[in-house]
Amino acid sequence: MEVEPKPDAGPDRPTESAPAADDGSAVSRKPRFTIGKIMFWTAVCAGAVVVVGATDEGMLSEIMIPFNLAAYLAVICGLTTIIRFPTSLDSWLPLAAIPAVILLMYLYTLVEPGPDREAFAVLTLVIGLGWGIYLLVRNIKRTMRTGFSLAVAVYHLASWAGWMVLGVLMSIFSHGWD
Repeated sequence: MEVEPKPDAGPDRPTESAPAADDGSAVSRKPRFTIGKIMFWTAVCAGAVVVVGATDEGMLSEIMIPFNLAAYLAVICGLTTIIRFPTSLDSWLPLAAIPAVILLMYLYTLVEPGPDREAFAVLTLVIGLGWGIYLLVRNIKRTMRTGFSLAVAVYHLASWAGWMVLGVLMSIFSHGWD
């Protein structure tokens, strides 16, 4: 099949504003960068800088800075995801993980300090690793189906990071406060 070259636009030939599809209708494209998206992500990054700067220096700042940042990003990107995709399971899965983390933390406090508590902390980290792999697979499938969404990806990443930071905290304090 040969393709005919298009004649150059001249004074008597109008230029096309959008490429035509096979059925003759104009193809409409969504803009990748809009003023609203740029303003939103600028505000998210500015808020993240404030959250990191406001973290208390005396209380395990190496652990609390990532936890506070993950919590902030999960809330902001989670709200955005829920508003944009209210019926998607990707919006509600990280919210459903919150009661699971709270239950694991409660069960962790019931276990006596020592090897059992350390094993429980490792179990929490292994569950978190599985949770992260599951969210990654869901995000890849969603991207292949409907396209990439930065808000959903950050929401899933922050949800997983929060889980893992709590697992690390459990591991650090598995032998008690001594």
